[in-house]
Amino acid sequence: MKIRRLLIAPTLYLAGLLMMLTVAASPQGPRIGENCDLAVLGVTETKGFVAFDRELRSALSRHDTAVMAQLVRYPLRINTYRGSYHLEDAASLQSRFEEVFPLAIRQAVLDQRRETINCNYRGIMYGNGDVWVNWMDQRYAIEAINLPEFRGLLKAPTTGRVDFACQTDKHRIIVDVGSGGAPRYRAWDKPHLHTEVPDTEITNGKREAEGFGPCVHPMWTFTSGTTKFVVEALGCSPDSNQPPKGAVGRLDVSTADKGEASSWCF
Repeated sequence: MKIRRLLIAPTLYLAGLLMMLTVAASPQGPRIGENCDLAVLGVTETKGFVAFDRELRSALSRHDTAVMAQLVRYPLRINTYRGSYHLEDAASLQSRFEEVFPLAIRQAVLDQRRETINCNYRGIMYGNGDVWVNWMDQRYAIEAINLPEFRGLLKAPTTGRVDFACQTDKHRIIVDVGSGGAPRYRAWDKPHLHTEVPDTEITNGKREAEGFGPCVHPMWTFTSGTTKFVVEALGCSPDSNQPPKGAVGRLDVSTADKGEASSWCF
């Protein structure tokens, strides 16, 4: 009996030591890489995301719209340089698949190594914010896509390119790139025609991205004397300030003596 105890004790000791070393060597928490700990989304494991990521890459590489329809959350938000729109269902996604998942978007996902994916409390990001995924309704799903032409707004502008165009109840507005490479604001008071000289023209404006994650959208600011004009494409609006149907943006005009006036752009 004594000999048997001596044989069992070292065996139990080695098994316990091996278990301790295994636990110490395993990653702590639901981390999928150096830049993403899924715990920030309230997730406690990585298995679900790994499965989603595998399905997403497979569907994009095979252009499988049926599988992709299961990997998005409706309405799916699409951000473009002209503003944002939503796809309401699987049929809409299928009919516009090449538009919302062009080559650049597909490559952003397929070229992304899983261990280099970034995430924060707003979601999980592929590429440089091209595709945003979130954990919702007990599953992972794509909730927003930033198309390449929108991302191009942050790069060197090309003279003459129209960045945004809309109409308010009183004005026709065009934001384009002037000869100096900076944004230019032109507005015609209704019913003046575009063939006439603009009633307002301001050069050397400032363009920037406003909002965060899937809610990012372009905004242009122009100043003339004490008056500031801000043209903003639609972002994510709070429930208390939802834009009217058909709106693509907003114009805010503020002066030192008259305060601020806002108009929806259509």
